[in-house]
Amino acid sequence: MIRRARLEDLDEIMKIERQSFPVAWEYSVFLNICIQGGRVSSGESGSLFMDVVEEANKVIGYAVWEIDTRTLEGHILNLAIQVDERRTGRGKMMLFHMIGHLKTNSIDTCRLEVRESNIAARALYESIGFIASGKILDYYFDESAIVYTMGL
Repeated sequence: MIRRARLEDLDEIMKIERQSFPVAWEYSVFLNICIQGGRVSSGESGSLFMDVVEEANKVIGYAVWEIDTRTLEGHILNLAIQVDERRTGRGKMMLFHMIGHLKTNSIDTCRLEVRESNIAARALYESIGFIASGKILDYYFDESAIVYTMGL
Protein backbone atom coordinates (compact mmCIF):
# COMPACT_ATOMS: atom_id res chain seq x y z
CA MET A 1 0.00 0.00 0.00
CA ILE A 2 1.22 3.51 -0.78
CA ARG A 3 0.10 6.35 1.45
CA ARG A 4 1.22 9.75 2.74
CA ALA A 5 3.97 9.72 5.36
CA ARG A 6 3.00 10.28 8.99
CA LEU A 7 4.97 11.18 12.09
CA GLU A 8 4.91 7.60 13.36
CA ASP A 9 6.80 6.54 10.17
CA LEU A 10 9.79 8.74 10.89
CA ASP A 11 12.07 6.18 12.58
CA GLU A 12 11.61 3.63 9.78
CA ILE A 13 12.09 6.31 7.12
CA MET A 14 15.35 7.45 8.73
CA LYS A 15 16.61 3.86 8.96
CA ILE A 16 15.98 3.33 5.24
CA GLU A 17 17.53 6.73 4.40
CA ARG A 18 20.74 5.90 6.29
CA GLN A 19 20.97 2.45 4.68
CA SER A 20 20.47 3.87 1.23
CA PHE A 21 22.62 6.96 0.89
CA PRO A 22 26.24 7.81 1.81
CA VAL A 23 25.08 11.24 2.99
CA ALA A 24 21.62 11.09 4.52
CA TRP A 25 19.16 13.95 4.51
CA GLU A 26 18.82 15.66 7.87
CA TYR A 27 16.32 14.25 10.37
CA SER A 28 14.72 17.70 10.63
CA VAL A 29 13.79 17.66 6.92
CA PHE A 30 11.86 14.42 7.27
CA LEU A 31 10.40 15.54 10.60
CA ASN A 32 9.00 18.72 9.06
CA ILE A 33 7.34 16.81 6.22
CA CYS A 34 5.92 14.12 8.50
CA ILE A 35 4.53 16.64 10.98
CA GLN A 36 2.57 18.15 8.10
CA GLY A 37 1.08 14.81 7.10
CA GLY A 38 3.37 14.17 4.15
CA ARG A 39 2.47 17.32 2.24
CA VAL A 40 4.13 20.72 2.50
CA SER A 41 2.63 23.60 0.53
CA SER A 42 5.03 25.93 -1.22
CA GLY A 43 2.51 28.69 -1.68
CA GLU A 44 0.88 29.21 -5.03
CA SER A 45 3.64 27.42 -6.93
CA GLY A 46 3.01 23.87 -5.74
CA SER A 47 3.62 21.31 -3.04
CA LEU A 48 6.17 18.83 -1.75
CA PHE A 49 5.02 15.31 -0.89
CA MET A 50 6.37 12.30 0.96
CA ASP A 51 4.71 8.94 0.45
CA VAL A 52 5.60 5.58 1.95
CA VAL A 53 5.27 1.98 0.79
CA GLU A 54 3.82 -0.02 3.68
CA GLU A 55 3.44 -3.77 4.03
CA ALA A 56 2.23 -5.61 7.13
CA ASN A 57 2.14 -2.29 9.02
CA LYS A 58 5.82 -1.66 8.28
CA VAL A 59 7.32 1.07 6.10
CA ILE A 60 9.63 -0.53 3.53
CA GLY A 61 10.22 2.46 1.28
CA TYR A 62 9.49 6.12 0.71
CA ALA A 63 9.68 8.86 -1.87
CA VAL A 64 9.90 12.64 -1.65
CA TRP A 65 8.73 14.59 -4.68
CA GLU A 66 7.36 17.96 -5.63
CA ILE A 67 5.03 19.62 -8.07
CA ASP A 68 5.70 23.07 -9.48
CA THR A 69 2.45 24.37 -10.96
CA ARG A 70 4.18 27.38 -12.54
CA THR A 71 6.55 25.31 -14.67
CA LEU A 72 4.26 22.24 -14.85
CA GLU A 73 7.20 20.13 -13.72
CA GLY A 74 7.44 17.30 -11.24
CA HIS A 75 10.72 16.63 -9.46
CA ILE A 76 11.55 13.36 -7.71
CA LEU A 77 13.89 14.33 -4.91
CA ASN A 78 14.40 11.08 -3.04
CA LEU A 79 13.36 7.45 -3.51
CA ALA A 80 14.55 4.61 -1.31
CA ILE A 81 13.48 1.04 -0.62
CA GLN A 82 14.67 -1.02 2.34
CA VAL A 83 17.74 -3.06 1.31
CA ASP A 84 16.15 -6.52 1.67
CA GLU A 85 13.04 -5.38 -0.27
CA ARG A 86 14.87 -4.07 -3.34
CA ARG A 87 14.39 -5.61 -6.79
CA THR A 88 10.85 -6.66 -5.88
CA GLY A 89 9.01 -4.06 -7.96
CA ARG A 90 8.29 -1.68 -5.10
CA GLY A 91 10.51 1.10 -6.42
CA LYS A 92 8.79 0.85 -9.81
CA MET A 93 5.40 0.82 -8.07
CA MET A 94 6.32 4.03 -6.23
CA LEU A 95 7.48 5.67 -9.46
CA PHE A 96 4.21 4.82 -11.21
CA HIS A 97 2.31 6.18 -8.20
CA MET A 98 4.15 9.51 -8.39
CA ILE A 99 3.82 9.75 -12.17
CA GLY A 100 0.09 9.06 -11.92
CA HIS A 101 -0.28 11.84 -9.38
CA LEU A 102 1.69 14.22 -11.60
CA LYS A 103 -0.51 13.44 -14.60
CA THR A 104 -3.66 13.94 -12.51
CA ASN A 105 -2.36 17.42 -11.70
CA SER A 106 -1.69 18.27 -15.38
CA ILE A 107 2.08 18.16 -14.95
CA ASP A 108 3.78 17.49 -18.28
CA THR A 109 7.41 16.77 -17.33
CA CYS A 110 9.17 14.92 -14.54
CA ARG A 111 12.86 15.06 -13.68
CA LEU A 112 15.26 13.60 -11.14
CA GLU A 113 18.96 13.42 -10.39
CA VAL A 114 20.82 10.22 -9.57
CA ARG A 115 24.41 9.36 -8.73
CA GLU A 116 26.33 8.52 -11.87
CA SER A 117 27.54 5.28 -10.25
CA ASN A 118 24.06 4.11 -9.17
CA ILE A 119 23.60 1.69 -12.04
CA ALA A 120 20.62 -0.13 -10.46
CA ALA A 121 18.62 3.07 -10.00
CA ARG A 122 19.52 4.31 -13.46
CA ALA A 123 18.32 1.03 -14.98
CA LEU A 124 15.05 1.33 -13.05
CA TYR A 125 14.42 4.87 -14.31
CA GLU A 126 15.30 3.95 -17.88
CA SER A 127 13.03 0.88 -17.74
CA ILE A 128 9.96 3.08 -17.31
CA GLY A 129 10.91 5.70 -19.88
CA PHE A 130 13.14 8.26 -18.19
CA ILE A 131 15.86 9.55 -20.51
CA ALA A 132 19.31 10.71 -19.42
CA SER A 133 19.27 14.37 -20.41
CA GLY A 134 22.30 15.87 -18.74
CA LYS A 135 25.04 15.66 -16.17
CA ILE A 136 25.75 17.91 -13.20
CA LEU A 137 29.41 17.81 -12.18
CA ASP A 138 30.06 17.53 -8.43
CA TYR A 139 26.32 17.49 -7.63
CA TYR A 140 27.09 15.23 -4.69
CA PHE A 141 30.04 15.83 -2.42
CA ASP A 142 31.98 13.05 -4.13
CA GLU A 143 30.32 12.45 -7.46
CA SER A 144 28.43 13.84 -10.42
CA ALA A 145 24.71 13.34 -11.05
CA ILE A 146 22.93 12.22 -14.17
CA VAL A 147 19.74 14.18 -14.82
CA TYR A 148 16.81 12.13 -16.06
CA THR A 149 13.64 13.55 -17.59
CA MET A 150 10.37 12.11 -18.78
CA GLY A 151 7.58 13.68 -20.74
CA LEU A 152 4.21 12.86 -19.28
